[in-house]
Amino acid sequence: MEDILSQFNADNLDIKLTSEKLFINTAASNEAFALRSVNGVGVIDLVDDYNKALTIWKKKSNAPYWLFILGGIFLLSGIVGKSESMAGGIMLGLGAIGGGYFLLNKSKKEKPNLMSAVRIMMSGGNRDFQFDKTGSGSGNIAEFVAKVESTLTSYHKNNG
Repeated sequence: MEDILSQFNADNLDIKLTSEKLFINTAASNEAFALRSVNGVGVIDLVDDYNKALTIWKKKSNAPYWLFILGGIFLLSGIVGKSESMAGGIMLGLGAIGGGYFLLNKSKKEKPNLMSAVRIMMSGGNRDFQFDKTGSGSGNIAEFVAKVESTLTSYHKNNG
């Protein structure tokens, strides 16, 4: 195998640059791209996907508030009501409030992350490889992209 000029690791993404190829390993695949077929490399933030996921998350996290209101109404009617409906109203009220609390805590744990992608630009199209920019090891992505671009420039200059 050729000498590795640069390497990038982030959670489930491993990219190695040699003088002839770009090797990309993910959880789902292992791929190699010849530098002659690569026009450029960049990093993009997947903002549209994040905004969609965040909208869904906000709807889920706001959904249980109606249970708190309904629970309050049942509690109030149970306390103010007659003795035969008092226990039922209090039980329904506490159940609704407990269900709302459960749903609120469950939805808060699933807040989405802004994902990024390394984009490999080729004449046949682009390939995106996702990674979490806030994850471990993703801080050196700018250095890696600069090294790949530098290597691509010298490769295309010498072989073009």
